[in-house]
Amino acid sequence: MIHESTDRSTGAFCSQCGTTIGPGDRFCPACGAVQGVTCPSCGALASGTARVCPDCGGPLPVPRPLLSDVEQTRSAARWSGRGFRLLVGAAACLLIVLAAVAWIYFSAPERQREQPISRVAAAAPLTLAIRPGTPSLALIGTPSGVLVSVDQGMTWQQMLLEGGVRAIGAGPSDASPVYLAGAHLWRGEAHGFQQVTTDLPVGSIQALAVDPSQANRVYAVVAGRGLYRSDDAGQHWVPLGSEVPSNVTSLALVGSAHPLFFAGTSQQGIFASDDGRAWANASGFVNGALPTQDVLALAYDPRSGDRYVSPTGETLSGALYAGTNAGLFKSIDEGRSWASLPFHRPISALAVSPAGDHLMLAVDLDGNIYRSRDGGVTWR
Repeated sequence: MIHESTDRSTGAFCSQCGTTIGPGDRFCPACGAVQGVTCPSCGALASGTARVCPDCGGPLPVPRPLLSDVEQTRSAARWSGRGFRLLVGAAACLLIVLAAVAWIYFSAPERQREQPISRVAAAAPLTLAIRPGTPSLALIGTPSGVLVSVDQGMTWQQMLLEGGVRAIGAGPSDASPVYLAGAHLWRGEAHGFQQVTTDLPVGSIQALAVDPSQANRVYAVVAGRGLYRSDDAGQHWVPLGSEVPSNVTSLALVGSAHPLFFAGTSQQGIFASDDGRAWANASGFVNGALPTQDVLALAYDPRSGDRYVSPTGETLSGALYAGTNAGLFKSIDEGRSWASLPFHRPISALAVSPAGDHLMLAVDLDGNIYRSRDGGVTWR
């Protein structure tokens, strides 16, 4: 039998947790630890404070000493520190979970949809161009004239021009003239256009494009006649080819020394030509084909940062964009394949800044203006 004193000085406390135990307690009432020590010689159970076996007189193992008040305080402090670290770790995990939930919430497709920055009260079809400068000028051709913006599409000012504007051609620098075609042909700056006397039936012009290497060289698609070129800023024109696809909505030039022509159409997709005479399909093939033949706008960005090496080793740079009734598409291999961009509203007009700042503006069929500053990736 174990004999323990109830006086703490004699050690009548649990050797594991320090709880007071009774003289006959075999187990600690608090932690359940076995009390006393076992004699290694005869196996008798002796008091935890005994040093010799009461049965055989043999020496007993020395039990683990009780924790002093200071040691108990230190032990409690260590456990408190561990608890604090566990709490901090749990809080950090919770913050990570909340951040993940927030990312999922704000990156949901319905929150990534394009958001308009302004709206113009003009009926489609429209045409759009951006001329670089400080500030850059954005121009929208409308049935009553042209709208001009100097704050990247946030606000617009109306400039009335007789017969309206159906096509706009803008050069790659602020020194390049801007051409407007409608019932007449105009040339000049955004705040002052002069009518050009020309030998071209301007009332039938469907699309314009300015040569990026020569400011006075401009191309025009004339309904029923084909592709024309002027080398004197629109006064005199020479025909390049009459086999231009019908229903042309837009014209874009890729390259400068020997430009490649791209024509968007409203019912036949996109066509390309290297001489303005023979035209071939440029709507892509198989998995890279455009999903629609209704192309309302084309825009080329020579400084998009894209690079493509063809199977023959030819290196291409820049990107061609197509605004369609199914949204926005991009090609970096001269129309051999097209990839969808995250703009899925029908596009009436489209323009890219040639300044290399990745600025892009788009207009939908309702006159809403959308702006992207990363080459068409986001429109918020």
